[in-house]
Amino acid sequence: MSEPYSIEAMPQSVSVARICMWIQAGLGLVGLFLLFILLGSAPAGAIGGALLLALSIPLATILLIGLLASRIGSRRGWVRTAGLVVEFLLILLGIWEVLGGAGFGNVLGVLLAAVVFGQLCRSSSAMWFDR
Repeated sequence: MSEPYSIEAMPQSVSVARICMWIQAGLGLVGLFLLFILLGSAPAGAIGGALLLALSIPLATILLIGLLASRIGSRRGWVRTAGLVVEFLLILLGIWEVLGGAGFGNVLGVLLAAVVFGQLCRSSSAMWFDR
């Protein structure tokens, strides 16, 4: 007969990180959508293509954060590692932007990234990502 296996519950630190990552992705998509609306009156041609190319990097980052948040349940080590790297880079970028001129969105972005980074650095998070 097969032995029953226990499903280990997600630690609170991982759950908080996951929720913050979903908030980051959601707010990022809203901000990008508003930026697209604002730039909708931009001239077409080379300038429009350059703007689209420049906005593809934030879109890729937002999609990566969403992908990582959705894959947290897999408990794979690469998800935690990629999350730590992405969030650390977002913290550095956010601090650089805040030093240039603090806005509410910049400060909120840095705080969310710092919370996710801190939660993923906890020992309970590291032990949970064991696959």
